[in-house]
Amino acid sequence: MEVKSENGVITVESPDTFDIKQTLECGQVFRYRLTERGAVVFSGDKRAEMTFEGGKIKIFAKDEKYFLKYLDFATNYATIIEKVQDKGLVSAAAAYASGIRILKQDPYETAISFIISANNHIPRIKSIIERVCAALGEDMGGWHAFPEIGALASKDADFYFGLGAGYRAPYIAETARLLTKIDLEKVRKLTTDEASEVLKKLPGVGPKVADCILLFGLGKTDVFPVDTWIKKVYRDMYGEATSAVMRRELISRYGELSGYVQQYLFYYKREQNS
Repeated sequence: MEVKSENGVITVESPDTFDIKQTLECGQVFRYRLTERGAVVFSGDKRAEMTFEGGKIKIFAKDEKYFLKYLDFATNYATIIEKVQDKGLVSAAAAYASGIRILKQDPYETAISFIISANNHIPRIKSIIERVCAALGEDMGGWHAFPEIGALASKDADFYFGLGAGYRAPYIAETARLLTKIDLEKVRKLTTDEASEVLKKLPGVGPKVADCILLFGLGKTDVFPVDTWIKKVYRDMYGEATSAVMRRELISRYGELSGYVQQYLFYYKREQNS
C-alpha cells in the first residue's frame, strides 16, 4: 500500500490494509456516513470525504495532516497481520478483516462517545451523538463539530435526558465536568494500567468502556475490550470464563498487538453471525 498526500487530497494506492467500510463499521467510531462511493467521516471539528474508485482510495480533507494521523498510515498493518498468525481463528479473522485500521481519535470525544455506547446499539449511539453535536457543537455549515468539553460540562443530566441519552445522561454530565480538570494527553503518557485506573474513576466508565477509550482515544494497543462478540469467540476457543479472566488471558497471549486482534475477531465474529 502506498499513501500520497497533496493539495488536500490523500491518495491510497493498492489499499490492501485499508478498507473504508471495515474501518468505520468495526465499532470503534460513530460519526460517519457511508455513501455509494465510500464515506464521509467527522472527527472533532474536521471532516473528510473518502471514495473508492479504480482500485484507489481518495480522501478529500482540508486538514490532510490530521487525517493522515487519524487513519494511522504510519503503522504497517501488513506486519501486524503477519505477527498474529495462528493458523486458526485469528488468522481467518485477520484475513477477513485485513482492511481495518485503528483510528487515532480525540480522547475527549472518544470518552463521551463510549459512555453513550454502553448497552446500546450503533444506530441509536450515532443518533444520540448527532443530537449532542447539533445542540452544543459549532455549526460548520451543513454539519456540527463535536462539542468542546467545556460546552458538554455546562449542561446537566436533564439536558442529556432530553437528547435521549437515557440512564447515561448523568454519566455524560458528570464525566464532562470531571474531564475539564483532567489532561488526557498526560493520561496518554501513563502506563496502560495507570491510565485505566484514571478512566475507571469517571462515571459510566467500567472496564470495557475504559479499554475502548484506551485503544481508540489514547493509542494503547495492549488492551482487549471484552464485549458480547469477544465473549462468544473466547468461549468457542477456550471455554467459559469471566470477562476479567478473558481480558487477562487474551492480553497475555497477544501483548501489544491485543487491540488489533480484538478488532479483527470482533468484526469477523459479528459479520459471520449477522
